[in-house]
Amino acid sequence: MNARRGLLRRWSWAVAFFARFKALLCRLFSPGLRPGSARQRRGWRAEDQAARFLKRKGYRILERNFRITRGEIDLVAFKDGAVVFVEVRSRTEPTELDPLQTITRTKQQRLIRAAYRYVALRELEREDVALRFDLIAIRYAEDGGLAQIRHIEGLLQE
Repeated sequence: MNARRGLLRRWSWAVAFFARFKALLCRLFSPGLRPGSARQRRGWRAEDQAARFLKRKGYRILERNFRITRGEIDLVAFKDGAVVFVEVRSRTEPTELDPLQTITRTKQQRLIRAAYRYVALRELEREDVALRFDLIAIRYAEDGGLAQIRHIEGLLQE
């Protein structure tokens, strides 16, 4: 059983490594032309803007798009001794739905599960760092321009 766990740990590390490597190559060689649907490109744009916004606020971005089997964390950041797991949501202006309302109970559970997996894989001691879940809500105007960025700290309670 321990041999299987070791194999799974090495395998998941390799998958994460190649996913990050592929994302890096896409950003280096075609920063404005990443493959994917219009929805994916809008999501990547929102994540880029959220990362820049957090950097301006003094956060250090540790990782982007951390994925596990059934979940993903858009941004992992660090500030003031806390590891911050950030969910980025974007909407176009005329919609009535607030980005905060789009985070369902299932999504919350997936975020928490992915955060615990991140802590385990990075071998962080839970006693040494605080964990926090934040939301960056981005609204775009109808013409595609940025209308508003909202940062909500302490989105989820474990």
